[in-house]
Amino acid sequence: MRHFIKVCGITNSKDLEYVSSINIDAVGFNLYEKSKRYIDLREAKSLASLLPQEHQVFLIFVNQSADFVSMSLEKIPNAIPQFHGEEDQEYCESFGKRYVKAIRINANTDLEKINQNYKSAKMLIFDSFDEKEYGGTGQTFDLNLLEDGVKMPYLVAGGIDDSNFQKALLLKNCIGIDVCSSVEEKPGIKDHSKLKNLVEKVRSFHV
Repeated sequence: MRHFIKVCGITNSKDLEYVSSINIDAVGFNLYEKSKRYIDLREAKSLASLLPQEHQVFLIFVNQSADFVSMSLEKIPNAIPQFHGEEDQEYCESFGKRYVKAIRINANTDLEKINQNYKSAKMLIFDSFDEKEYGGTGQTFDLNLLEDGVKMPYLVAGGIDDSNFQKALLLKNCIGIDVCSSVEEKPGIKDHSKLKNLVEKVRSFHV
């Protein structure tokens, strides 16, 4: 199968141009103001307009108002909303679009409940749990926490690099990876050689 590769935290046209030229599937723009990779809606719309049609656009929201989410989706109508906070099923479904729900996982995460609550999602993303940060920490988590417990397609995030992507992709129902800080020089600036290396390795990996 062809694994899904999403590059999150794009903040500038130079990085966007580069990721557009390599074999990825989606990019993420972070609209959460407290993120180290935050860009405003105007910048996100401008960058999204530069992206080839075959690439998907994810807009990352964290516990933001429904009005702001609706406005963002009106400005960038082809975008997929990714909810990375404590948004519940009703909220996620209220925008009438296929959405992605990110889950910060730890030993207490109830995967059965997540399977039920977000079964309408396009996919899930599992990320490392951090009390202060909503993604982009570069911290890994114990992939054994997922085992066979997830019943729907998902991506693995949280410090995914060339040392651990294979284990992630071997998990049942894992369809790909979501990378951010592991392919950066510093927050918001991508390391193109790291990114190229990881993408090539994922593309040559066959389950």
